[in-house]
Amino acid sequence: MFLKSLRIDGLLSFAPGTSTIDLLPLNVLIGPNASGKSNMIEAIELIRSTPTGFASAIRDGGGVGDWLWKGYSLKPASIDARLYRGGAKTDLRYRLEFAAAGDRVEVTDEAIEEADKDKNKSSATDVFYYRFQGGHPTLNVAVDSGERTQRKLKRDSLEPDASVLSQRKDPDLYPELAWCANSFARIQTFREWSFGRYAAVRQPQPATLPTDVLLPDASNLGLLLNKIEHSSEAQKFQKLLKRFLPRVERVSTLTQGGTIQLFLHEDGLNTPVPATRLSDGTIRFLAMSAVLLQPSPPPLVCLEEPELGLHPDALSVVADLLIDASHRTQLIVTTHSDALLSYLSSEPESVLVCENIGGTQMRRLDADSLTSWLEKYGLGEVWRMGAIGGNP
Repeated sequence: MFLKSLRIDGLLSFAPGTSTIDLLPLNVLIGPNASGKSNMIEAIELIRSTPTGFASAIRDGGGVGDWLWKGYSLKPASIDARLYRGGAKTDLRYRLEFAAAGDRVEVTDEAIEEADKDKNKSSATDVFYYRFQGGHPTLNVAVDSGERTQRKLKRDSLEPDASVLSQRKDPDLYPELAWCANSFARIQTFREWSFGRYAAVRQPQPATLPTDVLLPDASNLGLLLNKIEHSSEAQKFQKLLKRFLPRVERVSTLTQGGTIQLFLHEDGLNTPVPATRLSDGTIRFLAMSAVLLQPSPPPLVCLEEPELGLHPDALSVVADLLIDASHRTQLIVTTHSDALLSYLSSEPESVLVCENIGGTQMRRLDADSLTSWLEKYGLGEVWRMGAIGGNP
């Protein structure tokens, strides 16, 4: 699990003073429209942008004014994350604060430090690797003796609208900064898939496209499915595909003229069906499978409304995909589907209920308090009854 907790403050629909959200390997966000589910993913996309183009991400989202809380407060926006590094290593705390400087964004505070065991606060005794001290950006770097020495930077030595993660990248000098940058850059979000008749995912795809992660437009789907077919996940993929569409025999790819094309083989047909003739829902399921079954997944994957375009009965397969993938990577998923939620009845603690009460608030379901309900109803039914909140 990569993100152990996240606090979003003064950003989009998250008001100043918003509580910290504790996260699990699987996190399913439910709630009415405009409750802030997508805004949580947008905040994570900002984190993802820090090693490559924070200012560009702000501009692409409408400019800094569109990101800041619209309420009474003029405080800067901030994102505070606790990061799990694995093994015996201490968790890291990453904090980013930014404000408007005219029409531009300015990073007003940023910190990478060892996380306190009991709080999300900084103190003078914390082991830190980068932070603002007395208005000066300060690096805490290891020297040959094995000790650490503080190196104060001039404020104008850093671009004011960029994260330090995009400006100090040497893994030998700044290993903790490099680890954060690499981890953040690998986060994947899938929010607006388009699988129309002429979408790139349906066309022959250049064989030189990446094979490690699915591109945002899924234009390398054939390459990823081909990789899965030759991995330890192949048998699992075949079983899930057969559950999703029982008449399917297998998926195949054809490499020709420097391109790769995707085909589906069905019972009773003499020739395979090309991707150009597959339904939108089938393409969507194949894309989700490519994301969730990839052998070397990213640290965090965010999926918006995976139920779109799928028959309600197929959501049992999607639920199993999500649960299985959460053992290998961390997932944050938004949904409006009570059917999908019912297929997650065995995992009620994975659900975060989102409501906008003076700002976005998120509350995790407690499995023990739902025991009697779930003996009679599916979790989606309990949601529709209004017993867990998250209703208009």
